[in-house]
Amino acid sequence: MGPINPLLWRMSAEQFSAFDLQLYLDTHPHDRNALIMRDRHMRNYMRAKREYEAAYGPISSDYPAHDSWHWVTGPWPWEMEAN
Repeated sequence: MGPINPLLWRMSAEQFSAFDLQLYLDTHPHDRNALIMRDRHMRNYMRAKREYEAAYGPISSDYPAHDSWHWVTGPWPWEMEAN
């Protein structure tokens, strides 16, 4: 297995941080700094997700379908020669 894609790594880290702060906010709902940090991590996650999807295609199956089903048109992750 090769090294993890930097965009995927960043996306995962930002999503984890936002979720961790969300759990903290469940018990500390008035912590304004935590809310600001959570929102920043969510924005960073969404930005990284858009960049990843622009470069490699949808990361999840909840991607909107338009005229056809595009989820399976590209190479599969295990098709290393195509990636």
